[in-house]
Amino acid sequence: MLQMSTDLQVNQPIVEIIGDKFIRIDNYISIEEFENETITVKTKIKKVRILGDNLLIKFINESEIGITGVVKSIEFF
Repeated sequence: MLQMSTDLQVNQPIVEIIGDKFIRIDNYISIEEFENETITVKTKIKKVRILGDNLLIKFINESEIGITGVVKSIEFF
């Protein structure tokens, strides 16, 4: 039987960071906080907090969210 790595399982959030200007999060549930300097996204197992300047939600659909701005840090909790 094929073993699937835990980071490839559907319930795991996938966070893609491109430089300090763009973040894409797959497998999110909801947005808990949305401000110019902080966006907190709830995923199925953790929360992801993006801290930065001029943060905006560039796109959003039922499974992924794209965030632009100047990203200073990302926290998982």
